[in-house]
Amino acid sequence: DFDWEYPGGGGLESNSTSPNDGANYASLLALVRSKIAALGSQLGRRYEISVASPAGYDKIANFNLPGLAPHVDFFNVMTDDFHGTWEKTTGHQSAFTGDPIGYDIKTAVNLYRAAGVPAGKIVLGAPLYTRAWSVVADGGDGGYAEQASGSAPGTFEAGVYDYKDLLRQVQDPASGWKIYWDDTAQATYVYNRSKGLFSSFETPTSIAQRAQWAEDIGLGGMMFWDITNDALD
Repeated sequence: DFDWEYPGGGGLESNSTSPNDGANYASLLALVRSKIAALGSQLGRRYEISVASPAGYDKIANFNLPGLAPHVDFFNVMTDDFHGTWEKTTGHQSAFTGDPIGYDIKTAVNLYRAAGVPAGKIVLGAPLYTRAWSVVADGGDGGYAEQASGSAPGTFEAGVYDYKDLLRQVQDPASGWKIYWDDTAQATYVYNRSKGLFSSFETPTSIAQRAQWAEDIGLGGMMFWDITNDALD
C-alpha cells in the first residue's frame, strides 16, 4: 500500500513537489509491479498494490490516474477532509453530492471513472472522525455554511472529534447536540446551539446509503479511517 499525499502538491506545505510527480509515481509503481510479479511467480502467489488516493478534483488532476491504473489493484479514495477548520465557514467534510465547488463523493468517483479507472478498482472511503468549528451562529439551519471563529475543542486535537466521542455526546439528551440532514449534500451534521459548535457527522443511515450506492455502481468496496475512532457498541 502506497500513500503519497500528494503528487504535484496539495499536501503539507513543507513537501517537495515537481511537475513530474505523477509520471514518477507511475514509473515507481510499474517497477514495483514487475518486481512483485516476479516474486509471485517464484512463490506461486499474486501480490496486490493499493494506493491511498485523493478525492479533491484539484489533487486528482495531478495524480496521473491513467498512468497508475494498469499497476494498481485498488484505489482507496480518501473521501474526507473536503472541508475543515482551515476554512472559516462550516461545511461537510464528506458530502455525498452537491458541493458548490465539487468537493464531494460523487464528483470524485466520476472523475476516477472518466480517467479510465474500472469501478471495481475504486474503494470508497468514509471518516470515523469529524471536522468541527466553534463560535458558530445557528443561522436558521443548525450552523451550516455559517462563519466560524475557530476550532471546536475536539478529542485529540482542536477541530477533530473521534466518532465515538462525539456520538456519546449526541446521544446524551442533556448535551445540547442536535442532528441535521442536508438533503442537497445527502449528508449529516450536528450542531450545539448553547455552545456554538458545529461538526460534520456520520450516521448508520449516511454510511448505508453510500455503501448501497457503491454496490449499485460496482465499486470495489468501502474503507474507513480509522478503526480506533469507531463506536464500541
